[in-house]
Amino acid sequence: MSKLEELLKFHNARLARELEFRTTPVIVAESSLTAVVAICAFLGNMLLCVAIARNSRLHTPTNVFIFALAMTDITMSIATMPLTVGVLISGRWIYSKEVCQFQGSFPLTLAVISLQLMVVISVNRYLCVANPNLYRRVFTTKKSIGFAIGVICFACFPTLSPMLYAREGYMFHPGKACCAFAMEQNFIFALCMGLAFIISPFIIMSCLYFRIYFSVRRVGRRAVFPQESNSNAENPQRTAHVQEVKVTKTLAAVLVGFSCCWLPIMAIDQIDMNNGAPMLPRQVYYFYGLSIYISSAINPVLYGLMNRSFRAEYRRTITCKKA
Repeated sequence: MSKLEELLKFHNARLARELEFRTTPVIVAESSLTAVVAICAFLGNMLLCVAIARNSRLHTPTNVFIFALAMTDITMSIATMPLTVGVLISGRWIYSKEVCQFQGSFPLTLAVISLQLMVVISVNRYLCVANPNLYRRVFTTKKSIGFAIGVICFACFPTLSPMLYAREGYMFHPGKACCAFAMEQNFIFALCMGLAFIISPFIIMSCLYFRIYFSVRRVGRRAVFPQESNSNAENPQRTAHVQEVKVTKTLAAVLVGFSCCWLPIMAIDQIDMNNGAPMLPRQVYYFYGLSIYISSAINPVLYGLMNRSFRAEYRRTITCKKA
């Protein structure tokens, strides 16, 4: 056994002991908090999907991607979060090896799907503001559904491939209370995947939203859709443009929220890869796992806070009023 393998085994054993021998208040606090996040992710995203389905005015190409994004978060809340809650309650991995492979690959697949959907959304917003004619040709409702399905299929290959070639595949990480990819032992694959499917999407999205911001600021609303001089009524095109800018601001806020959850995760992964073993305190790794789950729960809140149409439809859905 090499020194690196001994170091990895030592810290995994340390984290396993700390997970097993937690005090009762810590067990209750950690498992309850994770369960609350899971419930909020499920109910919030279900509310978002129902709101889009009920209101025909929300049946837009952009909302096709928002609906798909919400479905990935719902899947995360029912397929993987309960497994972590069970581990936090019991203090050890209580499931089979096959379940470990599933829990390790599935959240990663959903995260990659979410990121790729957000990239497509950023392209959607950029074309909508910068080139409305091209936007209307490219992003029809049917084409948007096709794009969403393509993203889902594309995301499966890189996240499932470790089970085909990696020696360990996905392993139980006692600090994170879930199964995860052994990045320390598969550095090259982790680096390539991080650059291709995590870092690159963040860069693309940031550049597009910055271009949208400066485009709107430079050109101005009147320059893009000038009002008719012989009418006091508001130009419908200009009104539509203002609405699209508001939608873009909402989706930019979603990107910021997603980044706040995932940037610490990427930093922790980078530290572990540099160290060659999970040397950080167990509480840091618990925060790691919780941040992944929070990223699935914040989107419905942001839509409700930032977008009047979603907020009104939330209210009608909760009170069972017609759309």
